[in-house]
Amino acid sequence: MLSAIELILFLSYTTLIFFVKQYYLLGVIFSINIILMFIFRVNFKKGVLFIIKLLPFIIFTAILNIVLGDINLGILIGLRLILVCNITYIYSEIQTIRNLQIAIEKILMPLRIFKINSKDISIIVGISVAFIPIVKKEIENLKCSLISKGFEINFKNVITRSNCILMPLIIGIIKKTAEIEQSIISKGYISL
Repeated sequence: MLSAIELILFLSYTTLIFFVKQYYLLGVIFSINIILMFIFRVNFKKGVLFIIKLLPFIIFTAILNIVLGDINLGILIGLRLILVCNITYIYSEIQTIRNLQIAIEKILMPLRIFKINSKDISIIVGISVAFIPIVKKEIENLKCSLISKGFEINFKNVITRSNCILMPLIIGIIKKTAEIEQSIISKGYISL
């Protein structure tokens, strides 16, 4: 039950961030995030690196809001995204995939009235979250393979020769998916 409460608090907190319009309140939320990092002993350096990796997306979104709206809106959106990415990193560090599955299963329990199995939904979410590092590893393996074959990885080559990248990536992901499916069947989660 605790994991369900944590998930509800996390979702409420991240939603609340997008409704904040004052800069000083965003500063207060930033302080709360820093305090949470110390309370849960989350690695500060890795948290900063996580946000730096997402910075191009955040800057692009902020610039897009500046162009379509005004400068104040763009800055607010950028700051909100940084805070949401930070709290998401904190939550991902303190929560395991299994606890996330349990939380989703408990939250969706009322859907049993409509004959929707909350356990199946929680398993799907757990597999989806667990699959992210697998895709990342496949991309890294493909990148190393292409570099060793003399393929220069730049924007032009990625666009013009996308078949050299997409086909091996899709085939690798399909193989991993088949392995996961076999392990799920062998553990008795689903039957044929």
